Amino acid sequence: MVKEKLDNQTEKAILEAAGKLFTRKGFAAARMEDIAKEAGINRALLHYYFRSKEKMFDLIFDQRVNEFFSGLGEIMFSEKGLEEKIRAIVEHEITTLSAHPDLPIFVLQELNQNPQRFLDHAGKAGAHPSTLLKKFSAQVKDEIKKGKIRNVDPSQLLMSIMSMAIYPFIAKPILKTIFETDEQGFNLIMKKRKKEVPDFILSALKV
Repeated sequence: MVKEKLDNQTEKAILEAAGKLFTRKGFAAARMEDIAKEAGINRALLHYYFRSKEKMFDLIFDQRVNEFFSGLGEIMFSEKGLEEKIRAIVEHEITTLSAHPDLPIFVLQELNQNPQRFLDHAGKAGAHPSTLLKKFSAQVKDEIKKGKIRNVDPSQLLMSIMSMAIYPFIAKPILKTIFETDEQGFNLIMKKRKKEVPDFILSALKV
């Protein structure tokens, strides 16, 4: 039991170290030696747990993408009304990115290098981006037809919702400097943003 617990702790430490380096340097530039050093272990022990950095990357990427898109998929395919769904999307994105602030950069790097891998992982999570967009578009068009919201392009609407929630995490170093705040202050700003973003979006949708 003790050995199993230590094994799990070591594996977790390795994956956390690898995640930091993949985010900081990108997959290609991150070396096994660097990952071992970041995790505070020797290379032999690293190879005992993971034979290649590809395996580490796949595990980390799968965990991150699955957590983000599986939650998003649940929201999109739920029976929630459009307003409730918009609020839930923003809540989910900000909560997930607050827990994994490295995720946007991590995903962007992978999108630049291997966009198909990103789509494959999202599909495995049951939330392929094109499927989510079709579901969201149908609901938006229905609301427009009923006269509940103004005529708006569903693709542009979803892009606005997601970018307003995700962008601050990408620009966090700049925003922290502009707002003269620390990590705790930034997290407080993002907590308030969970309400500010959907309020802004919904106000813009009024007929």
